[in-house]
Amino acid sequence: MNEVTKKKIIQSVMITVSAGLNIWGIFSLLQTIGTKVGLGYIDKIPNIIGRYALVIITMAAGIMLMSYAAGTFNGKVKTVFSIAVCAYSTVMTIPLLLSFILMIPVAAGASLPAFLNDMVGAICDAFKSLAGQSGQYVIYVLGILMSVIFLAVPIFSTYCTVNDIDLIAIIKARLAEKKASADASSSIANDSDNDEYNKD
Repeated sequence: MNEVTKKKIIQSVMITVSAGLNIWGIFSLLQTIGTKVGLGYIDKIPNIIGRYALVIITMAAGIMLMSYAAGTFNGKVKTVFSIAVCAYSTVMTIPLLLSFILMIPVAAGASLPAFLNDMVGAICDAFKSLAGQSGQYVIYVLGILMSVIFLAVPIFSTYCTVNDIDLIAIIKARLAEKKASADASSSIANDSDNDEYNKD
């Protein structure tokens, strides 16, 4: 098997697995919010936090794998594929960010429109039961930070991919420079100590 064929097989496997994870995540989300799509085991998870955690983990894994797969292509295909994955990731993450933001006023007792309260009310009650009235705010702030990271990382990664920026290579080069600089400084210090010793 030549390298080109091997690469195509690996790309196909990654795309298939990532697509499967994303479809599974979307169906899990639909089942969680009450739309029956045949995933009965979701309803058996006793805590709604666990159901949403499964959705987030599944979709995050699928998106990251799809993003990595996009980076293995070349030319225009890589650019278009990477941007498409980034756009999909952004669209799927914005509701997560908005949910955590809305949980803060709901937890404080604010009255929201019915459709917004239905969106976050149950999960907000679950977090309150888990962490208490005060502790739940810590969870919401951490959730907002997590959502911002989920938004920022794919965008930055896509920028690097589209512009052929090898971030890992850059980091390795900077670390090598720092190590070489530290070694040089250590060598100069040792030479200075030796000179002082010889004078004595």
